Amino acid sequence: MYKNGELLIQEVENANHFFRRFMGLMYRKGMNGNHGLLLTPCNEIHTFGMRFDIDAITLDKDNKVLFVDGSIPPNKVRSKVKGGYKVLELCSGYAEKLGISQGDYLTFS
Repeated sequence: MYKNGELLIQEVENANHFFRRFMGLMYRKGMNGNHGLLLTPCNEIHTFGMRFDIDAITLDKDNKVLFVDGSIPPNKVRSKVKGGYKVLELCSGYAEKLGISQGDYLTFS
């Protein structure tokens, strides 16, 4: 994943089918800081069955960041974001660490 041509996350797992979106990060022991999960299409997430906190970044169809929700603990439901089409899940604290904020554009290869 890139922002302004700079590589931020080396590995982004594409969850673009029902089962992969449904399972998401549930039941995993953790996630490497250089890893993300991109849920497409998706505009609402939950963290039931998860064992660690995450950051959730909601994107529109053009990969513009609409909302950054940091440090979501397990067993929570996050509301829909108007215009949201994708959600990128990262390790807790990584959105801030990488300087991702509302209005940024991200690219995926």
